[in-house]
Amino acid sequence: MRQLLPHRVMRPRGRAIALLAAGACLTAGVDGCFLRKYVYRPTLVANAIGDSTTTLAETKLHVYKTDQYEIYGPTALAVSTAERQVDRAYREFAKHFGTQGPPMVVVIADSAFAISPTEAGTFAKRRIHTFVYVRPHVLRDIEGVAADTPEDEIWPVASRAARELLDAYVTARRHLPPQVETTSHAADEHTGPLPGWFADAVVTVLGDPAAPDRVMDYLRDHLASAPPLATLLDAPPASTATDTTSASRDQRMILSATGVGLTLFLIEREGPRVVGRLTNAFLAGSTARQALTDARHVPQNDKDLESVWRTWVREEYGR
Repeated sequence: MRQLLPHRVMRPRGRAIALLAAGACLTAGVDGCFLRKYVYRPTLVANAIGDSTTTLAETKLHVYKTDQYEIYGPTALAVSTAERQVDRAYREFAKHFGTQGPPMVVVIADSAFAISPTEAGTFAKRRIHTFVYVRPHVLRDIEGVAADTPEDEIWPVASRAARELLDAYVTARRHLPPQVETTSHAADEHTGPLPGWFADAVVTVLGDPAAPDRVMDYLRDHLASAPPLATLLDAPPASTATDTTSASRDQRMILSATGVGLTLFLIEREGPRVVGRLTNAFLAGSTARQALTDARHVPQNDKDLESVWRTWVREEYGR
């Protein structure tokens, strides 16, 4: 557990709740030959991240490419800071899924940005998941950002990159064409075939390294309101385990936090690959309970599991 999660820094509960609300209400090999021929015109540099430039949507952008992902952005610093977050998401994905993450194109922008139909077709032909990320306008309210951080260094793309990576994997496993998003969308919500609580948990694990502790601090303070784990274990795939139309924001928040807590508990007990195992089980139409029937270090009895889990939350995340 200690090597999975970063050192925890206690934060005001109100800020933790605000961040969790955003998550709860939400929630790869590329050769680049076409772009090199028709669009990609880099300025050759000594492998500096983000120093190369290209044109996308008739706009000069900085770009950085690896065998797994490509990042386009308005400045070299924007690309560099985003690259660190995307790279971590890929490393965590490999650790928890046991396979390399699918290829992605990440287009980051300061304001509204649209990829042209021709360029979108290029990415589609290359079968590479593509999305546009426009960073928030009010950057100083972002959890974990120091007050003296220069404005141009704040590019909080970690959670969005993690969610898109999960979506890209799910799409590939369902043998569907990769999604190519030409403009940013209004909300970052999960709509795939995974239970909502689990999708939120995977994004928490793959995204911002401080997110697990922030969510668990919130869960610890609201543990009495957490739903029984059986509710999550028996939730069918593509379910939020509660009626999100009628459920209050607080109910959705605590459900999401409970899912994060359950997933982190399973990772500690069964190892990181349990995340990939659960994902594949959901895609096959199974429930979490069915996927965990052969678990070696998790109580199979609901009462015992509930007791052990709640004790674990209090001991691992107690004040």
